[in-house]
Amino acid sequence: MHTVVRRHAERTILRGIYERRLAQIDKCREVLLQHARVQEETLTNMRNYVATSLQSLYRGWKGREVAVVVRRRHFAAIEIQRVARGLLGRRAAQRERRKQNMVLQSPWAMKKLLERSKLVRTVASWQEWFDPWTCEFYYFEMYTQDSQWLPPDAYAAFLACEWVDCGFVAATINEIHEHKRTVHRWYCDVCMARNLGYSFPVCPFCTGTMTTPDIVVPENWPLMQRRKSTYGTDGENPMPTTGPPQRRNSVVRKRRPALSIETPGAIPEVHPTAIAADSILPCDSCAFDHVLWLSAFEGVATAFAKAQFPSGSLYVGTFTQGAFDGWGEYYYANGDQYRGQWANGVRHGFGVWESSCGKTYRGEWRHGVKHGLGLLKFPNGETYEGEWADGQLHGRGVHASATGDVYVGQWQRNVHHGSGLLTKANGNSYRGQFVLGRAEGVGILTADGEVYKGHWIHDVRDGHGVCFYANGSVYAGHWVNDVCTGAGVFVSPTGEKYIGSWRRNLKHGRGKYIFANGDVFDGTFVDNAACGLGVYRHAATGDVYTGPFDADRFHGHHGVYAWAGGTLYEGQFVRGHIEGKGTITYENGNRYTGAFVQAMKHGHGRFEWPNGNVYIGAFATGRINGRGEMTYSSGHRYDGHWRDGRRHGRGVFYYANGDVYDGEWDDDEFHGLGTFTWRPQSSLEESYSGEWHRGVRHGRGVYAYIDGTIYDGDWVRGRRHGHGRYTWPNGDFYDGAFASEEQHGEGVFQAQDGDRYEGAWEHNVREGAGRIVDADGNVFVGTFANGRRHGHGVMTYADGNVYTGLWLDDERQGGGVYTFHATATDTLRLRVFGL
Repeated sequence: MHTVVRRHAERTILRGIYERRLAQIDKCREVLLQHARVQEETLTNMRNYVATSLQSLYRGWKGREVAVVVRRRHFAAIEIQRVARGLLGRRAAQRERRKQNMVLQSPWAMKKLLERSKLVRTVASWQEWFDPWTCEFYYFEMYTQDSQWLPPDAYAAFLACEWVDCGFVAATINEIHEHKRTVHRWYCDVCMARNLGYSFPVCPFCTGTMTTPDIVVPENWPLMQRRKSTYGTDGENPMPTTGPPQRRNSVVRKRRPALSIETPGAIPEVHPTAIAADSILPCDSCAFDHVLWLSAFEGVATAFAKAQFPSGSLYVGTFTQGAFDGWGEYYYANGDQYRGQWANGVRHGFGVWESSCGKTYRGEWRHGVKHGLGLLKFPNGETYEGEWADGQLHGRGVHASATGDVYVGQWQRNVHHGSGLLTKANGNSYRGQFVLGRAEGVGILTADGEVYKGHWIHDVRDGHGVCFYANGSVYAGHWVNDVCTGAGVFVSPTGEKYIGSWRRNLKHGRGKYIFANGDVFDGTFVDNAACGLGVYRHAATGDVYTGPFDADRFHGHHGVYAWAGGTLYEGQFVRGHIEGKGTITYENGNRYTGAFVQAMKHGHGRFEWPNGNVYIGAFATGRINGRGEMTYSSGHRYDGHWRDGRRHGRGVFYYANGDVYDGEWDDDEFHGLGTFTWRPQSSLEESYSGEWHRGVRHGRGVYAYIDGTIYDGDWVRGRRHGHGRYTWPNGDFYDGAFASEEQHGEGVFQAQDGDRYEGAWEHNVREGAGRIVDADGNVFVGTFANGRRHGHGVMTYADGNVYTGLWLDDERQGGGVYTFHATATDTLRLRVFGL
């Protein structure tokens, strides 16, 4: 069995070398294919260049005709190459499929396999071989050197049993193999081992060959022949006897109580360490004083005999000097049995042990305990095949539990120790180092679609390792107690990457996170979220934020956000937004310092323009809104209310030249009630107080002119229009209608000396019907032209006299009627232009 293990290890090594060589060949083939593609592309370009050159050479229709011919030939050559490549590719694929189906792809390994195998039969060009090491059949084609596990489909002869006088024909290859294992058995005349039919005539245990050329039936087995010769021809048992005293003494002297024949007890199935936990029974080989010799040879040093012990145990086999020595079978009273080799009264060599509960051990023994290579099977399907030492699992072995778990690797004192592969029934597996039954060292774990490669301590991932998750993400870094802790790199399925510190599978500490869109965060993490100082860079826009974070968002004081265009903000952030106190400097030079809400200017603040303008006041929803003061670089100043960045509401505007407007505004214009004062507190002061509309005087208002005149009345589009009262500094005033800054329409003029005019006006001049009352009491009622009495009029003097007549340029003209107040009416006929 040691030779088997050694050869298996050699095969594994050679197989690895062969696969590495195949990988190198594939790599060289890829390089050659790439060179071929480059060469083909170069040739294609050259052909096109030649065709173009020919066309340029011949020019015109001749050149095009030559180019067409060249292209046709070129495309025909390409088609031929494509067909040839397809044929070669299909042939290569066929060879590759045939190579994959082969038992061994290496010719040298196949030669070694054929040397140790046994030829069963030959059908046409195919041969059926049997490998005694693995007890498996395979098929070999003599001409093509192909090999495969299943028989060729064209030959049904492989499904027929070739055993003598057996006409069984199976439907499948598994059925014919099972038939040979269960129906046809034979007995080795060298080691007395019972073997399966398909291994005849070579014994797989002792590698001996049967001396008889024919198949031996059970009646002619060597053991049966020895029993017949021992019991006699009549088959009766001899009388009970005991061996010679000297033999019994020699047996007793050579006895080893600690290494006696044992009957293994119940073994738990839940852990591999229980496989070798066998209970020790007292050795029957030392009770020769009360043994019942069913067959014996007195005085013969070596004999084949049968003995029954007082406990009920039965031994059939070879004795040497009164002790079990050689080949023998031992049947325990509790139903256990052992068939194999003995030495000095104990199991030593190769043997098969079967317990009454269904457990079976087939392998090597030394000094009464399992030692060497062996196979242990349990009735529930649990098995162990490998090396043993002093009755314990020790060395390299394969353990398959009843639940389907399989371990292949090294053992030490019944536990996994060294390198090994543990495969669970659910498909999970671990390949790596074990220490005292637990994963420790470097190993690879595959579970639920995840693969971990790295260090282990006490069955948990600990140290440096790489984990490939089922969703496509990858983590490479440090592990502590089966969780990501320490420095590591994480790559998500979407391409996001994190490089930094971890704690309990969470990003914690200093780290750098690269998003799928190219954004980068470099800073501090707390429990998988950005928290603390950090830098965030936007890949699409180029914006950069530097400052505190909380719960993956910008949060805290003294944060700096720099836009790619040049805008810069310094101040407070709340839940990912600019909020609180801060300063923002725009790319055009504008600068704001004050309060923010939801990334908008809101509250009290100061805004500065590059031209020197400064605003201090209220903001709302990102714009100037509310009460504030604007100081212009030109020297102007406004103090009042604003709406959407424009003067709106009540406010005072101070001009650089000293003019002042105090009143209402609408959309940056005078609108409503207001007072405008020109050159206040000076001798040239003028003022208007009244209604405004879109920056001009409109409505009711009072204008005080520089010369002292005052107008109180209606205005339209900045001009006196409508009804108003105009007062001169000397006391004169006009109260009436205005049109386009002029006295026009009905109005009353009152002079300071007492004269009074009531009537029509046109363009600041009395025109039309009117009435004059002078300071002396005289009253004229009539028409006026160009400011003078002109036309028909009635003059009533203070003494009561009345003159009715015509006037010309403020003078009486022509005939008229003069009525005296005290006497009768007297008509005076005056001469024209006379008194």
